[in-house]
Amino acid sequence: MTRAEQYRNLAKEVRGRVAREKSPVLKAEWENLAKTYTCLADQAEQNGLAGTTYDPIADAQERTVNPKKRSRR
Repeated sequence: MTRAEQYRNLAKEVRGRVAREKSPVLKAEWENLAKTYTCLADQAEQNGLAGTTYDPIADAQERTVNPKKRSRR
């Protein structure tokens, strides 16, 4: 599964929360998060052609596996 597909799946899951949420404020916040994941998916697709130099999800996963590794910032 590509990074773009992962972000789109997250957006879909968050939109499910939007549908179940009763609070208008929380509903709006969940929708903002879903839109953000959709933007990240679009960026991941665009960067896939040029290659990415930094992937925050892969970096976080690597730190989980190897906690002594420091961030590449």
